[in-house]
Amino acid sequence: MHTKPSVMELTVPGNIKLVSALGEMAELFVKNIIKNGSETLDLAFKINLVLTEAASNAIFYGCKNNEQIKIKIEMNNNTINIEVTDKGGGLELSDIQKPDPFDERGRGLYIIKQFMDSVDYHQNPDGECVFTMKKNITTNSQII
Repeated sequence: MHTKPSVMELTVPGNIKLVSALGEMAELFVKNIIKNGSETLDLAFKINLVLTEAASNAIFYGCKNNEQIKIKIEMNNNTINIEVTDKGGGLELSDIQKPDPFDERGRGLYIIKQFMDSVDYHQNPDGECVFTMKKNITTNSQII
């Protein structure tokens, strides 16, 4: 099915207090575009969670001196693509292991990799760090 892409782009201050609002906006974005009952609610919750985790990491590790982060969510052809961009020093995706459930930190990237179909990271020539996540939507879902 080929559909016109739906895109939400935000540039926000690197303030950890905004993270839950970013996740909630992503969840509403998904709920309003995909129509498939309880499957949509589950998918929307997961998108909220992965964006919250990725934005938290971008702010905590990638923002210095009140820099901003950029968020882009695009839904097109039964795929959700999410990009979180910051000016940080980067990260390594190859050695993400199952975290200790009693640790206070360190679960975010593992959770993201479990929920999303693909996860990637690259650094632009201008030094921006771009963390991308992709989720394929089941064919039973209907993007409006």
